[in-house]
Amino acid sequence: MSLKGKVIKNTAWLLSEKIINIFGLIFITSFVAKYIGPDNFGKLSLATYMFSIIQTVSIWGTDTICTKKISRNYNLGLSLLFHASRFRNLVFLITTSPLIIYLYFNSDATTLYFAIAVAISTLITIQDVYVIINDATYNSKLNVISNVIGLVISLVLRFSIVELNLPIIFICIPIITLNLIPFLIRFYIFRKENILSLISADKITKKFNSFVFYSGLPLVISSISVAIYFNSSRLMLAAVENTKMLGIYSVAITLGSSWSFISYALVTSVTPKLFSSKNLDQAGLISSFVSQVIIIISILYFLFFVLFGKIFIHKLYGIDYIYAYEVCFPIIIATCLSSLGVISSRFIIFNNGYSYLGKKNIFTCIFSIFFSYVMISKYSLIGAAY
Repeated sequence: MSLKGKVIKNTAWLLSEKIINIFGLIFITSFVAKYIGPDNFGKLSLATYMFSIIQTVSIWGTDTICTKKISRNYNLGLSLLFHASRFRNLVFLITTSPLIIYLYFNSDATTLYFAIAVAISTLITIQDVYVIINDATYNSKLNVISNVIGLVISLVLRFSIVELNLPIIFICIPIITLNLIPFLIRFYIFRKENILSLISADKITKKFNSFVFYSGLPLVISSISVAIYFNSSRLMLAAVENTKMLGIYSVAITLGSSWSFISYALVTSVTPKLFSSKNLDQAGLISSFVSQVIIIISILYFLFFVLFGKIFIHKLYGIDYIYAYEVCFPIIIATCLSSLGVISSRFIIFNNGYSYLGKKNIFTCIFSIFFSYVMISKYSLIGAAY
């Protein structure tokens, strides 16, 4: 099969997975959100947002670095990836321990249990390097199948917990299984089909560690800045307002950004092709095409939500979450801009612009923290969205 055919097939698999994820999680999450109420749903969302930042730090930019290496030299990239996973573990331990200790002494039991469950799930995600390998080799089919199996089991568990009227603490179980089951499947398949002969000499290992640290540093600074920028309004909302407002805002985030699975699939599929481009013009054509598709899709989704959004929220989440409707519109626009930012960042990485990304995102992060506080203090939920 030609490279173009592989990209199209890979994108189709990624799209099918994201469609299943979006529709499955929207319907079941709405069921759970209605069951536990905006306040507890806000606590769960708060734990998720905190560990999304820790996950970003722990990955240390190795997903992008290793995808680039694997797309050019499979064996070297694979060796780098498995060495990088050890580095991820260390960073995760250093960043997670203080947070769990803080929550133990300063939060209620529900928030703590949710945080521990999300922490375990995050650790599993950090260890799941097989996702990167499959995506970089146009084999996203394995990722899709394993993710769908994990999703279905997780959704069945959530549905059962609500139907049986179990204590909300049981929600921790599907939070963990959502990432655990796909990881175990991918781990088994990879170990069965590959005989590993990774570079492991001490001198080479030191070079790998040094490369991961210094190459990943600008990327992790950039990624942390983006994560804080993206989550600052959510964390600030919980601090300035309350977890109930955060619960409503989380619903708006879910619905307003639900269409981004298309841009994610496109960007993931074309990234190996972009990184292996022979020249700047070819990389530019790939980036501009994906950007145009993202803009068109965002406009169509915006119009769809104008017509049906309020009905959708009322039927799925209930009257307690209806204010999320008007909050969704700036989030849809923000999602479009964020998706465009992802593909442009890949283009910049192709040109080795790691330092630029770091500086640009630090500036954006600092500005967003200040702007979030001002807007949320004055306009609450809608201010968080803007």
